[in-house]
Amino acid sequence: MNNIIRGVGWALVALVALVVVAGGLAWLGLHPSPPGLQVWMNGRILTMDAEGSQATALVIEDDRITSVGSDEDVQRWLPKADVVRDLEGRTVVPGFIEAHGHFPGAGLVAVAADLNSPPIGTVKTIPEALDALRQTDTNQPGDGWLIGFGYDDTMLAEKRHFTRDDLDRVSSTRPILAMHISAHMAVVNSVALERFGITADTPSPPGGEIRKDPDTGEPTGLLLETASRPLQLEALNMPPLQQIAVVRSAVALYAAQGFTTVQNGLATLEQIKGMSGGSKLGLIPQRLVIWPKDELGLEAVEGTLDLGAYASERVYIGAAKFVGDGSIQGYTGFLSEPYYRTGEHPKDYRGYPNIDADALSAQVKSIHCSGQQVAVHGNGDAAIDQFLDAWEAALGACPAEDARPILVHAQMARPDQLERMKELGATPSFFSAHVYYWGDRHRDIFLGPERAARISPAASATALGIPFTTHLDTPIVPIDSMLQLWTPVARQTSSGQTLGPDERVSVEQALRAMTSDAAWQLRLEEQLGSIEPGKLADLVILSNNPLDDEDLRDIEIDQTLVGGVTIYEKPR
Repeated sequence: MNNIIRGVGWALVALVALVVVAGGLAWLGLHPSPPGLQVWMNGRILTMDAEGSQATALVIEDDRITSVGSDEDVQRWLPKADVVRDLEGRTVVPGFIEAHGHFPGAGLVAVAADLNSPPIGTVKTIPEALDALRQTDTNQPGDGWLIGFGYDDTMLAEKRHFTRDDLDRVSSTRPILAMHISAHMAVVNSVALERFGITADTPSPPGGEIRKDPDTGEPTGLLLETASRPLQLEALNMPPLQQIAVVRSAVALYAAQGFTTVQNGLATLEQIKGMSGGSKLGLIPQRLVIWPKDELGLEAVEGTLDLGAYASERVYIGAAKFVGDGSIQGYTGFLSEPYYRTGEHPKDYRGYPNIDADALSAQVKSIHCSGQQVAVHGNGDAAIDQFLDAWEAALGACPAEDARPILVHAQMARPDQLERMKELGATPSFFSAHVYYWGDRHRDIFLGPERAARISPAASATALGIPFTTHLDTPIVPIDSMLQLWTPVARQTSSGQTLGPDERVSVEQALRAMTSDAAWQLRLEEQLGSIEPGKLADLVILSNNPLDDEDLRDIEIDQTLVGGVTIYEKPR
């Protein structure tokens, strides 16, 4: 008996040893070390430093850049180099920085139904969308939330939103949430409405709308802005295995597009905990910038929440994020003049704010006066006015030289508002890809030709010397670094028409908006954004030089490195 117990004991010890070794190997695999001293030569290195200098060679020691210069300059490092790389004339740029997005939302494709229409997806009709949901129901069985994302009512043949009745035909036993491409509204089925107690008697919340049938008074299933958020939050709070699948998918998609710093620009506490943990475990190799959503930022200011506990050398807790209005393509952006074609709305319809102007002003002041950076979502020019008024009041209460408040999207920023941003030290982040994805409809439906030509006014900002960034707001549109670079340069719509040629910017300026200016806007310029000695070796190797290439969209990402470690390499 003692021998058996002893044998079992040794077996357990051996098993534990194997687990420890396997765990250690897994840890090393998820936390790879950079290969010592690397010397790269024979390339075209766009440093994106203040002078816009270029080089042919660089030296990386561990996770940082040691030297940048000519091939001759780096010769002295060759004898002790662990890696010597011939770039073969390829171009190296700083790793791309996501100035605004909703990581890991790009990974939803792993567990949810893609309801996007062309040019993003293939869904053209409501029956096709319902079939996509049914397929996901088959692939993801159970009684939990069934999720679809990316539908666009203006691109469907029926030219309407789904209804609860539509979604009930997919399932009458599990809750369904179909998110609009703007993410500012969603349609749910009857099960979901019942789950949240939404009936004909339920009033619309401030800053949102529960759409109701004009004849019966019953909810149609369409929930706009603040009315949709509780349901979206519950639906996206997925089981652990689904969350891991989403994160892994997002990591791979971003790495293949050259993004070395990713962002969640409206994070819940659960998301902050999950992303911080995922980073520490090595599941997320990119650097993370997390913007806590408004109430979390206010709790941190009040001292009831310690967000710093979730920060690390790769996780940065950044600006507190507020949502000033909705989306123009969803008719919830807040404009100073009526929409061009108001559709089912009154002729004088201008959209509406998500938050009362006085409340926004008080909250922005509270965050700013605590020393925290502020970011406010504003698409329509009336919402931008509210942001600027709130910021001016906050700055008056607590003067600061370099606060860098961020206006997210800034889509309808007027010339006078850009002047005011310059005066107040505000910095916009333009969703320039609106031009490509929605430019035709902005011109013909939502804004009309004159206003549509002015969206995302990057050239006007450049002329005033206002630093700006660009972003894709992923998962609103797919993460695509070269399309992001190309759009503010070309300003072409998806139909091939030019929209607002006067707002085009140079390739170098567009590249800065994804690298050095993005680092500055996020207060990370001491570590990231340019290829200079002492900075982190977050780098992208491109197949061609964007300063020479005729169509930026043809450039391929050959390799992506974070801290000198490769996280993506194009298959050969």
